[in-house]
Amino acid sequence: MIQKKIDYFFDIAVALLLFSLPFSLAIPNIILGVVFLLSFFKNKERLFSNTYINLLVLFISYLLLKAFLLNSLINNIHIYKHLITILIVSVLLFKVKNIILVVKGFIFGVFLAVLISSIKIFIFYLECNQLPFGNTSDVENLILLDRPYFGFICFLAIILLHFLITKTKDSINKKKYLFLIIFITLFLFIIVARLALFLSFSFIAIQILLNAKLSKTNLLTGFLLLITISLSVLTLNENVKNRFHIKDSFESTVKVLKNQEPRFVIWDCTINQLQDIGFHFFTGYKNRADIQFNLNECYKSIITNSSKKEYYLATKFNTHNQFFDIFLSGGLIGVILFIALFLWVFYSFRNNFSAVFTMSGFVFFLLVENLFFRQLGAYLFGIFIPLFYNVIQAYNKEDEIR
Repeated sequence: MIQKKIDYFFDIAVALLLFSLPFSLAIPNIILGVVFLLSFFKNKERLFSNTYINLLVLFISYLLLKAFLLNSLINNIHIYKHLITILIVSVLLFKVKNIILVVKGFIFGVFLAVLISSIKIFIFYLECNQLPFGNTSDVENLILLDRPYFGFICFLAIILLHFLITKTKDSINKKKYLFLIIFITLFLFIIVARLALFLSFSFIAIQILLNAKLSKTNLLTGFLLLITISLSVLTLNENVKNRFHIKDSFESTVKVLKNQEPRFVIWDCTINQLQDIGFHFFTGYKNRADIQFNLNECYKSIITNSSKKEYYLATKFNTHNQFFDIFLSGGLIGVILFIALFLWVFYSFRNNFSAVFTMSGFVFFLLVENLFFRQLGAYLFGIFIPLFYNVIQAYNKEDEIR
C-alpha cells in the first residue's frame, strides 16, 4: 500500500514537472528535486535499456572528463550542468508507472501555454489589426517561449495526442483530443514555427493517409493534393512567406534567404573552425569557450553590414547545430558517442512509427538548434526518449485509457 502511494506521488510529481516546462525555468528544477527524493523510496526497477543508459553515461562522462582534465570544466559549467540534468532526468523518467498521467500533464501544460499565447495574440490583433509573425521583435512578447522551442513542444504534444486517440474507445474523448490537435496545429500555423509546422503537418498527413487505407492510386492522389495545399499555404499567407523568405522568384528567394537567415553565416563560421590550429580532429578544442570566441571573431571579419555585425556580436550566436557543437567540443570521438545514442534509440523504437518520427524530429531540431545550451533543451532531450519508451509499452497493452 505504501509503495503504491509512493509510485502515485512520484508520477504526479513527474506530471507536474512536464506541465511546468512551458512556463518557468525555476519550477521544473524544484519539482525535479522532489522527484529525485521520491525515487529513493521506489523499488528498484529494470531500466528500459542498460545499453542506452550506459551509452548516455559514456557520452556525458567523456565530455565532462575531457573538460576536467583540461581545466575547462568550471569555465563552462553552465553547459555541462545541462548534461548532468539530462542524465538524471533520463534515469528518473524510466521509473514512471502511470505513463498516461504524465502524458496528460505535459499536454495540458502545452495547451495552457498555447491558450495564453493565443489570447495575447488575439488582443494584439484587435489593437494593431495584424499578426506580427513574419519577422518582428513583437513575437517574443506574445508567446511564452522562444518560437523554435515552443513550436517543438507543440509538435511533441501533437504526437502524444495521437497516442491518446489510439488508446481510447470513448468517442467524446477522441473528439477532445482531435480538437486539441487542430487547435495546436493552427497555433503553429499562426506563429509560423517553421520546423515544428513542417513536422506536425507531415505527421498528420501521413496518419490521415495511412488510416484512410487507400489504394495506391488514391494514396498518390491524396499525397499530391496535400503537396498542392502546402504550396498554396506557402505562397498565399504573408506571414508564412516572410518566415520562409519566399519572394517572387527563386533567385530573389535565395538572395534574401542568405541575407536574412543567420545560419548561413553561423554555419560558415562554424565550418571554418575545422581549419583552426587549436582544433583537434579526434578530441576537439581544449576549451569549448574557444568555439564562441572564434565564432565572434568570424562574425567581425565576414559581416560587412555594421548593424548586422553588431547584432551578431551582441547576440553571440552559437553554432545552431548540436552535432557541429559536439564535433568542435568533443571531436570525432564525441560525435560517434552521440550518434551511437540515436542509433540505439532508432533500433529500439523501430516497430513504432510515431516514436521513430518523433526521434527523427529531434534529429532535425538538433541540426538547427543547440539543445544542450538551454535548460529546456536539456529537459526535452532527457525526458522524451524514456517517455516514448513508456508510451510504446502502453501501445502494446490492450487496456483502454480514459
